[in-house]
Amino acid sequence: MKVAAVVQARMSSRRFPGKVLALFRNEPTIMHVLRAVASAVDAGSIAVATSTHQSDDVLAEFLEAKRVAVIRGDLENVLARFQQAARVTGADWILRVNADSPMLDGGVLRRVLEGARTGSWDLVTTIFPRTFPKGRNAEAIRSGALLGVDAQAATAEEREHVTRYFYSRPAQYRILNIESGNPLLANESLAVDTPDDLARLEAMGETALAAYASPRPAR
Repeated sequence: MKVAAVVQARMSSRRFPGKVLALFRNEPTIMHVLRAVASAVDAGSIAVATSTHQSDDVLAEFLEAKRVAVIRGDLENVLARFQQAARVTGADWILRVNADSPMLDGGVLRRVLEGARTGSWDLVTTIFPRTFPKGRNAEAIRSGALLGVDAQAATAEEREHVTRYFYSRPAQYRILNIESGNPLLANESLAVDTPDDLARLEAMGETALAAYASPRPAR
C-alpha cells in the first residue's frame, strides 16, 4: 500500500494570516506538523499542498529550502488540489492533515493508516463523528475514490473542504471512523486558528497536554 502524506497549507488564513509559518516553540508551526507526519510515513512520501497564489510563494520557497516537496494548485478548489496530489504522487492512499496542527499526534496518524489496511475502504477518518481534539485529526483517502470525484460538479463548500463530498454521500462510499475512546475530547482544540491559540498552546505544559491524550486501543 503506497501512501503519500499531504499537508494542506496556505498563508491567507482569514483569522491568522501566515499562521503556518508563525513560530511555535522556536520553529515554524508547519515544521512541527511535518515532524509528526514523518513519524508515521517515510519522509520521502510527504508533500505540502498549497496554492499558486502569490501569497503562498513565501511558503513554497521556505519548504523547498527545507527540501520538502510542494504541490501547488487552485487557491479555492482544495479538492482539485488534492486530486492533483494523488496524480503526481501515484499513491494508493492520500493521508490528509492540516498545517495548523503543531500538536498533531503521530500515533493517531498510524491508527488511521492501520485502518486503511484492514479492508476495502474509500475513506478512513477521525471526524465521522469527531472524537479527537481539533488539531489531532487525519483522513486517509483512497486515491481511486478521490480521483473519481468530479471537482467541478462539487459544491463550493465541498471543493474547499476536500472530504465534505464523501461525508455528504455516506451511502455511496465505504467510510471507517477511528475513535479516540473519549468523545469529550471532540470539544477541545489543539489547533491554531488565531494568535491567541498559538499563545495558549505555547503556554501548555506536559501535564495539561496529557489531558488531551486518548486511551490506547486494545490489542
